Amino acid sequence: MTSRIAILAGLALALTACTTATVASNPLQARWNGKAAGSFFAAYGPPQSDMAGSGGSTLYKWRGGYAKGKSCTVELTVNDAYRINNIRAVADRVDPKGGPTHCEKVLDAAGEEK
Repeated sequence: MTSRIAILAGLALALTACTTATVASNPLQARWNGKAAGSFFAAYGPPQSDMAGSGGSTLYKWRGGYAKGKSCTVELTVNDAYRINNIRAVADRVDPKGGPTHCEKVLDAAGEEK
């Protein structure tokens, strides 16, 4: 019986170590996830639109980085504390030479991936 209690206690302890943080899977996420949305919009301009999401989050659509026929469009999921939970490129240009994408360059994410 005491071994069952010890196993359950160990399992409970292991579960408390779990987090719900989003793991960065690209340079944009590595650069911006967890940062204040205000710093993003202050640096790059206001969003084009916003829409209420689930759990108090807001989905913002931002477009900018206009240069030589290129632009960048991203969607930012921002939590109720006004922190970026996720950033996703909706329209982007891939570098034909294999370098950072246009959005990664424009949004200061080139070289940020670890």
